Amino acid sequence: MERNSVTAPRRSGCSLFRLSCVLFVIQLGVISKNAGAEVEVGELWESLGPQSDLTSQEQEVVGLLKRVLPSPDIASQFQIKLVSIPDDDKDDGDLHHQDRVHLKTSIEPKGNQSRTLVHVRATSGVAATWGIHHYLKYHCQGHFSWDTISLDLPTNGTLPPAKFNLTSNDKFRYYQNVCTPGYTFAFWKWDQWELHIDWMALNGINLPLAFVGQEAIWIRVYKQFGLNETYLDHHFAGPAFLPWGRMGNLNGWGGPLPSGWHHFTVGLQHQILTRMRGLGMIPVLPAFAGHVPKALIDLHPNVSFSVQSWNGFNETILLDPTEALFGAIGAKFIEEYTFEFGSDHVYNCDTFNEMDPKTNSTQYIRDVGRAIYAGMSSQDPKAVWLMQGWLFLSNFWQDPQVEALLTANPLGSMIILDLDSTFREQYTRTKFYYNQPFIFNDLNNFGGNLGLFGRLGAINQRVFKARSASKGRMIGTGLTPEGLSDSYLTAEFMNEMSWRPHPVEDVMAWVANYSRRRYGGQDNIKAQRAWQALVPRVFNASVGFFTRKLVITSMPSLDMTNYTWYPASDLVRAWDNLIEAADQLKHYDGYRFDLVDCTRQILVDLAPSLYADILDSFHSHRPTFLHEQRLVFMELLTDMDRVLGTSSNFMLGPWLEAAKEVIPNGTEPQKALFEFNARNQITLWGPSGQILDYAAKQWSGLVSNYYMPRWDLFLGMLEHSLASGTKFDPSEFGSRFLSQIGIPFTQDRKQFPILPTEDSVEVCLEMYEKWRPRLTFEHIKVHPNAIPNVRY
Repeated sequence: MERNSVTAPRRSGCSLFRLSCVLFVIQLGVISKNAGAEVEVGELWESLGPQSDLTSQEQEVVGLLKRVLPSPDIASQFQIKLVSIPDDDKDDGDLHHQDRVHLKTSIEPKGNQSRTLVHVRATSGVAATWGIHHYLKYHCQGHFSWDTISLDLPTNGTLPPAKFNLTSNDKFRYYQNVCTPGYTFAFWKWDQWELHIDWMALNGINLPLAFVGQEAIWIRVYKQFGLNETYLDHHFAGPAFLPWGRMGNLNGWGGPLPSGWHHFTVGLQHQILTRMRGLGMIPVLPAFAGHVPKALIDLHPNVSFSVQSWNGFNETILLDPTEALFGAIGAKFIEEYTFEFGSDHVYNCDTFNEMDPKTNSTQYIRDVGRAIYAGMSSQDPKAVWLMQGWLFLSNFWQDPQVEALLTANPLGSMIILDLDSTFREQYTRTKFYYNQPFIFNDLNNFGGNLGLFGRLGAINQRVFKARSASKGRMIGTGLTPEGLSDSYLTAEFMNEMSWRPHPVEDVMAWVANYSRRRYGGQDNIKAQRAWQALVPRVFNASVGFFTRKLVITSMPSLDMTNYTWYPASDLVRAWDNLIEAADQLKHYDGYRFDLVDCTRQILVDLAPSLYADILDSFHSHRPTFLHEQRLVFMELLTDMDRVLGTSSNFMLGPWLEAAKEVIPNGTEPQKALFEFNARNQITLWGPSGQILDYAAKQWSGLVSNYYMPRWDLFLGMLEHSLASGTKFDPSEFGSRFLSQIGIPFTQDRKQFPILPTEDSVEVCLEMYEKWRPRLTFEHIKVHPNAIPNVRY
């Protein structure tokens, strides 16, 4: 395979022993400088930038336009010119870290007719596409999201007039969570990645995570340290669990990875990086965090290490940072990785993801920080370490420990991702990361769970307050969802914070415009009212994402509580209005998606009322009523499965088929293993439910074949308890669930549809007629910390 030559360093001829010694000296601080000493490298993050030249970026923008616009003729109406510094900004030093775009239209005579030309002048390919997206959104009523593309442009050459300038508030627009490659991207092929990278560019994303293919590089590295592939088969996790294997949370679960996977992912990563770089993005590449296969310790019995454990999985090994082997492995990985893929000089690794260090010694923690960065910088002097700030949620990290880690390396050699800035920001607790630059992010999804959720109010205010308070150390905004299954509204809102100089004054008007764009430019007042009903509270949560444990997708018990952060009337009002908009909007994909999503949420929120009736009949010893309520509850689940089955976005089949077909010409055992990965992640998440239902999905097929049997078993045992006069045994239920439903589901090979067989609108209208008169929500508890009322 052809090597990528982008800034790839030449291979060193030194031996591993010599390299180890050099790195050991570096770790002792003889060569590297800590933040308390004179910093020679300066603010390294400031030098990060696109690796491709402007002419190449222009060509990639043209290619993107041909993919996303309705026709090549329309794409040819966009004239792209990229310049490193616009003519009118040459003397403005304050803008050198910001992307800028100037867009204006003109009329070009063409025979007896004329056509509109859209002139785009920008500082990078990403900036150009970002400005074009702004034009398509606000002048052409276009909409590009994870689930829907809606764009209707004239074919006669006439496009809407416009003239505007956009300037980014910060240098970076970051995207992804380290978990997203597991919960969403695990089985993606190039066609999905190509579409998604186009979406990134249209939204101005210039700092995306790019983690595909690293296990193939690790094989090359560990072979040089004496390990063979048999040892590594026990180390690498399966494709649905790779993020946690990479962070040292677990070893081997879901594996082994076949050789075909490595060949596929290396080729895929080349495609991803070529496109990202071509558009002017700065891909974030992986680095060594210190976790190693257990077999390596057997080969090096005298090295020091610590044992880590996470959520009941097998223990993992973390090398002591003072060991020369630590630095040697880190350096060798960067050497091999950049030899294969080139480098953009920014790397991510997370050593203590939801696991605390073995000691609170500040010297040890400082050594860890230095050793990790030395592994990067010894091979790439321009290296910048991008680290998630998620670890600081642990009480282990008090001021001395935080300071030790963050000041172990020069200022600007790190960028901290403040992962959950709109709810659990850490920049305030950590004194703005002791002056290391950071990126403000919205973390709107955990586990790829489905649900109407958002923090519009926090997004609209906190971004600006944080930027002001940080005194220049906040250098970007970003999105960090663990999965992409949630509603798109808040992602679009957050992305706009990258250019807006002030908070949105009228969020209700913004949401009405969002609805109009999403539904083909149709000015439907009912649809707008539906979205506006969700803004004050449903999409303005003031409680944690996991405050609400959904009855339907949680392990059944006798003490379940289903909290919401909004009154049920908000959701019902939205449903009413969406239903009334059906005649005008039923042919638009965005509307059909949202109608299914809202109907799904209605049935989810109705379940606690039925569950409460079940508990009441059980505790009052009324077996006949209990049986009747059991039938009603199972009917609700049946109807939910049917609703979800009208949209491929809410179906189990596509997820399983993608897993089976991801490797070209994969064998049947490989397909079975990858299907097991896909099934296990969304259910048991581990051998025996270590993180049970963390990645729960309300998907057709999953409801009918996993949640319904589990609920039927639970309710049947409640009926048996009353009939036999015996006490319900939760432990027996848990054991029976695992042996009869949970484990068998993960091992099953049953095929599920990948395309709908019924019409979304027709089925949702049927469900509206059936369930709307029966809605009772008195058993849903509004969380005491929820915002009582918000006005926009």
